[in-house]
Amino acid sequence: MNILVISSYFGPETSVGVLRINAFVKYWSQRGHKVHVVTMPYSGELPKDLKDNANVTVHQVAPFFIGGRQSGGVQGYSKGAKGRVRKLINFQYWLKRKFLSNYLDPRLLWWPRVSQFVCKTLAREIKFDFMISTVPSYTAHSAAAAIKFFNRDIPWVADYRDLWSGNPIFPGCAPVRVFERWHERLVLRNADLIVSINEPLISELKELHGNRKYLVVPNGFDDREVEVFRSIEVEGKASGVNIVYAGSILPGLQDPTPLFQALKELAQEGKISSGDVSVKFYGDYSALENFPLAFDPVVQGYIDLCGKVPRQEILRVQKNADFLLFLGSKPVASNVGSTTGVVSGKIFEYLISGTEVMAIGVTDDMLVAEMLDKSAVGDHYGFDVAKLKKRVLDALASGVRKVEPNMDYLNQFRRSVQAESLISEVNNIM
Repeated sequence: MNILVISSYFGPETSVGVLRINAFVKYWSQRGHKVHVVTMPYSGELPKDLKDNANVTVHQVAPFFIGGRQSGGVQGYSKGAKGRVRKLINFQYWLKRKFLSNYLDPRLLWWPRVSQFVCKTLAREIKFDFMISTVPSYTAHSAAAAIKFFNRDIPWVADYRDLWSGNPIFPGCAPVRVFERWHERLVLRNADLIVSINEPLISELKELHGNRKYLVVPNGFDDREVEVFRSIEVEGKASGVNIVYAGSILPGLQDPTPLFQALKELAQEGKISSGDVSVKFYGDYSALENFPLAFDPVVQGYIDLCGKVPRQEILRVQKNADFLLFLGSKPVASNVGSTTGVVSGKIFEYLISGTEVMAIGVTDDMLVAEMLDKSAVGDHYGFDVAKLKKRVLDALASGVRKVEPNMDYLNQFRRSVQAESLISEVNNIM
């Protein structure tokens, strides 16, 4: 097959959106399919499975006017931003949350150029067997819709890792939400298959798009990382409890405050002191500035900001932690959007690590709670500060043992399984 991938995220980045599409491309290419990826400009080298891969061709297309000037050389405009740029992005996020939803996005200048490039160049040179558009939904699907309009014979798969309209991160105002739902229906009317990561999100998409073909393709983990985690030796460590958060914190959607409050109360009660607990943040933790308790003098003594590290290093860090901190999602605005089916791709990496997961902001009705229970790797704490305090004290008193994930349950989330299921479904609709 010749496969066309439209995704603004791809390549060297380690965010979960990148890992999902990277894995699809890797496993499809290993099965002999020819994959063309149209993405944003990026710096750095592709992962070794994609670099110098004869079956993979990457086309880096810059947006109109602004080119490839992203923060820190990464494909996300907000990642790594500091100073004035960070303040500008915070203001942009505020406008999106309060009024404009997904529409205030620099990639508005990317998707028209992508559709122009594919229609005028790529689709004239290559007969594609199918096209898949993925993150972020609004801009990637807009590009794919334009390509489909001029190339009706290319089957189109629209992949939703997150929702477009009804997105709990950027609810916008009521008139924009009404327009957004109409706009999404219009853009997706020619999609041949709609894909998302779990049944709750598929249910929301069915309500919007009606009687169409749908498929659940979960987020997941790369097959070989199971063995990578098993091969990492647990190092000896000093006393104390080491809690690790690996990844970006989404402002307005995720909130580590319950853990900070638990540590502050324990310190004020004289039950912990410096060196007893450390909470290490790796990745893009710039959103911590939105949580005043993170800068409380008492709490700051327990927080370490560690920055971005190479992929292999972050896997080693996770294996050697006592707890992996997972932050559940909550709607930015009440009664707008649901987060019960929101499952960050980071959780799958945590589930196979062998380290206990401490999930904050995750409640009983969320899919993540069910996954933690079935995989037997940790517990969810909601916003229960007392429960968090007890777990920290128990860990200090008795230590923390490594967990043995239930792989009979987790094997369904292997990337190879997902890539193959998607190809099988595409064959059914061709």
